[in-house]
Amino acid sequence: MAPLAPSALYNAAVASRSHVIRNASIPAYFAVRVLCAILLLKLSTLFLDVQEFANFTQFLAFSSLLNMAVVGGAQNGLIREAAASSDAELANVHGAGLAAWAIAVPAIGIPGLVFSPQISQVLTGSDSFSKEIVGLVLLSLAAGPGQICWSVLSGRKMIAQSLGAQSVGLVVGTASAAWFIIRGSYSAAALALSTGPLVGAVVALPFAGRLPLKWRPTHVGLAHLFAYSAAIVSTLGFTALTLFALRFLYREQFGATELGYWLAANRISDISTQFVGLFMLQAFVPQLAAASNEQEQKRLILRYGSLASALMGGALLVFLLASGPLVHLFLSSAYIPAIPGIRLYMTGDFLRVWASLAMFTAFASGRPLRYAAIEIAAMALMAVLTLALIAAGEVHAPQIAYVAAYGLTALILGAAVLVRSLQSRRVSLIS
Repeated sequence: MAPLAPSALYNAAVASRSHVIRNASIPAYFAVRVLCAILLLKLSTLFLDVQEFANFTQFLAFSSLLNMAVVGGAQNGLIREAAASSDAELANVHGAGLAAWAIAVPAIGIPGLVFSPQISQVLTGSDSFSKEIVGLVLLSLAAGPGQICWSVLSGRKMIAQSLGAQSVGLVVGTASAAWFIIRGSYSAAALALSTGPLVGAVVALPFAGRLPLKWRPTHVGLAHLFAYSAAIVSTLGFTALTLFALRFLYREQFGATELGYWLAANRISDISTQFVGLFMLQAFVPQLAAASNEQEQKRLILRYGSLASALMGGALLVFLLASGPLVHLFLSSAYIPAIPGIRLYMTGDFLRVWASLAMFTAFASGRPLRYAAIEIAAMALMAVLTLALIAAGEVHAPQIAYVAAYGLTALILGAAVLVRSLQSRRVSLIS
């Protein structure tokens, strides 16, 4: 066999290096996200009182919803379309993203400006933060083109550049927010954190400039793009709006301090469930989609379900054994009363693994509507149970409802799998 030419060896080395960088950039980005989230969680519980922490957390949740909505929830769709398109088609993919953003600007901006006092009332129990609401809306809308660039870069296998730009923006936003939190200005901290995507957009521009983009909106491929985003928009939108409504009612019933304890448990839960989501999306989904037969799919489902359960179960066990020291470490002594709620939420996270497994199995099988239906059904069940428990005067209503909703969801999904297995066995015996 003839030896490889030096140019071939060089190209192979470059390709291998690029592959390693792409694979390493994903866990590195998630590590940055987790560290920034833990830093803000620690500082906000240390320098803000419980009511201020609750308001700050509500601002962050509202900003997260806006960031999803500014391009119609089409971020994942843009990644897929950019990956599948040729260089000649890429400009249309980018242009469709810009068109989605152009639609979102008046659709989100006008209601955000007009109803900012009402939004402030729902989020904080007061209409005095309407200016902050307007600021969050405007900053999120301004960051829309940057989000489109990140998605297109990821789709063109420039994952390190995309996630690197996002990481820079996240670090800058977190550092700015931390500065304001230490000074007790949580509304300014929320606005400062929302400037991070703008910084990330500026960092991404030189990389996006290497691609054959035309930088103008186009309707070509827009309907197809929105088809990808329907499941994500419906799931995240329903979840966020339902939680905002439940938190408003909970505050009216039990007060801002108890709401703060709920949100502290919710923030910790978000960190762990985001880890499971990334784990499923980056490792489980590609392998399941590439599985060649049903037996291999079953093995993957069992393997990843068991591993995710072990991770969440281990985290729950550690917290049960060392609740006090961990709350002092990651929160503050003011949140000792939140320990029972955190334990319940982490129990719910453990039970939620199987719902997540079913969702991502549906996603990998090209069934996004089933993916959305599972999450929406579980959230609707949690909402109904929470309302009933609030009416009964149960202060841990949302945490108990979270455990019950995902426990029942796991039982229903398990029963469905069992029935399907029995039917398949019966068919095989008959044949």
